[in-house]
Amino acid sequence: MKYIGVKEAAKKWGISDRRVRILCEDGRVEGAIKLEWSWTIPADAPKPFDGRVMRPFKNYSVRLGTIDINTLESLKASEVPDRESELYGRLIENTLFLALSLGHRKYDAKDVRTILSGRVISSYPLSEHLLYSNFRSLLKREEVNTLPWDSKRVLALNRSFLQGVDDAGGGIYRDGFAEGWTGEGERLKVSLQMETLFMQFERDWKAVHPVFKAVLMFGETMKIKPFEEYNEEFALLLLSAMIVSYGYLPPAFDPSMADEINAALSLALRRGSYQDLARIVERSMITGYHMSHV
Repeated sequence: MKYIGVKEAAKKWGISDRRVRILCEDGRVEGAIKLEWSWTIPADAPKPFDGRVMRPFKNYSVRLGTIDINTLESLKASEVPDRESELYGRLIENTLFLALSLGHRKYDAKDVRTILSGRVISSYPLSEHLLYSNFRSLLKREEVNTLPWDSKRVLALNRSFLQGVDDAGGGIYRDGFAEGWTGEGERLKVSLQMETLFMQFERDWKAVHPVFKAVLMFGETMKIKPFEEYNEEFALLLLSAMIVSYGYLPPAFDPSMADEINAALSLALRRGSYQDLARIVERSMITGYHMSHV
């Protein structure tokens, strides 16, 4: 791989040497390496979005509310998730049913279970067979425990989710403006709004409890709709994957929750309040642990 120095990168991106160094120090230049006192940068590294430009578009009105952190931490310590257990499989299956409900897709639970068992149903398109299988396999993989969550990882998860379904569009933000953004001023392109989201995730929400981080990422993804298709299904996959990666069991979701979740999302969109949505996730997580002891 070819590398360039700070001066060459500054000239290439049309910014000052000092600004390049700041971006490198902040970890916002992909692949940048510090050698003693200087920085070396991959020649093909993209110019980072400017956080100073993003600030006016940040969602400062987000209100988290409260959840029972102590109970969740106690339950987490009480049980190590077993990805091969019947319960784990059932929790993922129910999460998939809810995801399809959020995406307003018609499905038959029996048929979905048949497809997940590895059999083919001729009346269902191949894309749906792959989508269901990808959803389940991603939540059962050991790699889901890898941290941290960042833009690259979310795009990689989307690419894997759509493998065989939309290989050309998977892992790529759609070209257009973010939906559901309620700030004042210029509308943001999807890529810039997602970059803003990850800037908040890594800085403003650094000390936020992991469950709230997952809830925020779910809600903001549902709001922005960053991909061409399957945004609702992917957003719930992302929520569950993040919760699992932090060492918890998947939440015990149910397809009947779709209306309740949509109402909570509407509140988050209109008022920036994530309290109701967080409580739904908290309740579902606690239910999942109780199911494991039945």
